[in-house]
Amino acid sequence: MSKAVPFFIFCFFTFLSNAPAQSQSFDHSLWDQFLKKVVNDRGEVNYQAAAQDPSLLKAYLEKLKQVDEGALRQQWPREEKLAFWINAYHAGIVHAVLAHYPVKSLLEIPSVWDIDAVQVGVHHYSLNNLRQRELIAAFRDEKIDTALACGARSCPALSREAYTGPRVEGQLFLAAQRFVNDPDLNPIDPKEKKLRISKIFKWYAKDFKLDFASADQDPRFSEEEYAVLAFIANYLKDENKIQYLEESRYKITYLDFDWSLNEWRSEGKKS
Repeated sequence: MSKAVPFFIFCFFTFLSNAPAQSQSFDHSLWDQFLKKVVNDRGEVNYQAAAQDPSLLKAYLEKLKQVDEGALRQQWPREEKLAFWINAYHAGIVHAVLAHYPVKSLLEIPSVWDIDAVQVGVHHYSLNNLRQRELIAAFRDEKIDTALACGARSCPALSREAYTGPRVEGQLFLAAQRFVNDPDLNPIDPKEKKLRISKIFKWYAKDFKLDFASADQDPRFSEEEYAVLAFIANYLKDENKIQYLEESRYKITYLDFDWSLNEWRSEGKKS
């Protein structure tokens, strides 16, 4: 019996040494520190301060280059991958702005959506690649469209905290709720005959069919429009607005999109 125990221990540790390495969560603390330093509660970015000291952002971008893409795609849990690509997208946006700062709009940056934004492992990714392929197509979650801050005032607000695997689902829920209930981005007024909502719901309407399409939709709206309306109603907090949406006594109109940079105008002050 005394000889069997050491043999068992030897076999156990031999098994551990030969077992495939378990995936671990990615450390987004550098990005989190950067966000808390330069982003206010309104989701605006102090690009001037970030340009003066981009050390945290640069360190985080370097950290993305060290990722094993094979392990990321095959071993990481879904939530870790989702948080990773959302943070990579946002880091790419800020990096693009700082590379051309001062600019008044991302549209001043040539081909901003299609040029290389971040490097993950040995591969480079554009903002369009990150949004459409690595996020929407891979995770099929329409909340992503209401969470991605694209650097403009009409975009969803940039969070002051990094997305993380254990919290990403809750963070996405709160981002969708914040976007839908923002009176500047979606000024829903039950007294009006026109429902005014963000143009994001027009550009990415098909994405909202993922979970909100219905066979019993209102014939006055297209399948995509109905899915958008169902999504908005799901995240609205105001019961009067929800009832207004459900009654469908309105025409959908989309707000003009403000492409001006989401710059922190109250310099030197934290919100």
